[in-house]
Amino acid sequence: MDEESCGWCRAARLQFDRVVVLGAYRGELREAVLRMKHPGSEPLSAAMGRVYNNYRGDLVASLRPDVIVPIPMHWSRRLARGTNSPDILADCLARYLRVPLAAGLLSRCRNTLPQNNLSPTKRFRNVRGAFQLGASYLLGNVRVLLVDDILTTGATCSEAARLLKQAGASMVGVAVLARAEGDDSS
Repeated sequence: MDEESCGWCRAARLQFDRVVVLGAYRGELREAVLRMKHPGSEPLSAAMGRVYNNYRGDLVASLRPDVIVPIPMHWSRRLARGTNSPDILADCLARYLRVPLAAGLLSRCRNTLPQNNLSPTKRFRNVRGAFQLGASYLLGNVRVLLVDDILTTGATCSEAARLLKQAGASMVGVAVLARAEGDDSS
């Protein structure tokens, strides 16, 4: 966990090792993240990926990831939404860092409830066991960079990191556009 993590993050025993955040989930960044969740938002997601690379690319590179993995969306939600912004952000990062993108390494095997209206404890329960590893991936001593759009309690990324480390990943970092603070977590 990074040294700038909030009190919740330090107390929650999150399974990932480091977080690299573009900014706080408020103002224009919040509006951009929310717009990225709608159909037709691919150009905005790609633009935000370039912004992230410009401001945080060197810091993410210092984590020395071997592979980049987007947080997956359940197929039914993907069908309804039409896009998954972490896929686009991860692709931008992979190209910038010249690191392989492993979009199929994780899948969401269970359609979880939307996290935004759940308490922190319920968020962790909601995502427990929600991911599975692709059968063709070997993670012995691999450094993984997970990519998501927003980090609130860290439940989703922590669950994905737990599974990746169980499979042998030596380090799991997280790259996100925004981190929620205080009451802005919904």
